[in-house]
Amino acid sequence: MPIAVRSRFAFWIAGFYLVLGLAAWTLPFIAKPGESLAGVYVVMLALPWSTLLVWLMDGLGIDSIVFSSLFLLLGLFANAAILYYGIAWVTGKIW
Repeated sequence: MPIAVRSRFAFWIAGFYLVLGLAAWTLPFIAKPGESLAGVYVVMLALPWSTLLVWLMDGLGIDSIVFSSLFLLLGLFANAAILYYGIAWVTGKIW
C-alpha cells in the first residue's frame, strides 16, 4: 500500500466527502439564475471555513465570487484532510 494511504476506510470517507463537496461546489455555476440557494450546500460542507470567509470578506471589503469560490474550495480540501487524519488517528493507522 502507498505510504500516503495508510487507512483505506479514512481514504474512502474523505474521498466521498470530496466528491460530495465538489458536486456542491459546482452547483451554483450550473444552476438557473433564479435559484439563489444553490450555494447553501457548499457553504454547509465548508464549515467552519465559510464562517471565516464572511469575517474575512467583511473586514477587507472584498465582494468577489472568484475569491469566495476558491476559499470555499480550499475549505473543502482542508475539511477532507482533517477528516482523513482524524479517522486514521481514531482507527490507529496514522503512523
